[in-house]
Amino acid sequence: MKDKIMETVHSIDRLEFLMDVLREQCPWDRQQTLQSLRTYTLEEVHEVLEAIDHEDWQALKAELGDLLLQIVFYARIARENGKFTLHDVADSIVEKMIRRHPHVFEQTQTDDLSRQWEELKQAEHTQRTSLMDGIPPLPALKYAQKMQHRAARVGFDWTQAADVLNKMHEELAELEVEVRDPAASPERMEDEFGDVLFTLVNLGRKLGLDAELALMRTNRKFSARFRKMEQLAATDLSSLTLAQQEALYRQAKSKLNDH
Repeated sequence: MKDKIMETVHSIDRLEFLMDVLREQCPWDRQQTLQSLRTYTLEEVHEVLEAIDHEDWQALKAELGDLLLQIVFYARIARENGKFTLHDVADSIVEKMIRRHPHVFEQTQTDDLSRQWEELKQAEHTQRTSLMDGIPPLPALKYAQKMQHRAARVGFDWTQAADVLNKMHEELAELEVEVRDPAASPERMEDEFGDVLFTLVNLGRKLGLDAELALMRTNRKFSARFRKMEQLAATDLSSLTLAQQEALYRQAKSKLNDH
């Protein structure tokens, strides 16, 4: 069976054949469903992003392979249910890209490629009744950015980043009132905290930054610093005072030469 897989001419066909074998003969692969694979797909996407951030080409090649396997897996399950095949998936994206690039394939002229893209995309979803329709269940920061981007398409947007900064200070002041109020309810606190996060996402968007990617980068940076703290500490961190821990953190930051 292994030799038959490796003898398959095209790599994608080989991968699809491999998935057929796994789906039929591996107990774990056989029991997977669209729902059970979702967690693994999310993990693979983040691992691709991490490889990109580290500019690690070898890791990126491997992680893209893992992500591709997820796509092949979904297509195999769809084929089992008589919905579509892997080739249908490829045909679909080819047709969509040709349709959304008339300036390339039909030699039409446009001064705003982003607006053209959005208009063509909207035309494909005529059943939508709101700009907020059709946003996928993204992580919360990314979802907020997507909503804000759509609202901006009709002019519901801040003029400049400085305006969002003013709004952020306003939202922080409202959160501070709740934090200092002994009678503040958890629901009200959560509401004001959410407003601060939403405004921060908006600020990032106005600055051309992706809030989700920015937080992922900071998470990795904090993890690296904390690991360095653990290496530098001569004892268990829990036995140190906060001041001593802060000093170790600054030392770790300096040794890692990050900002």
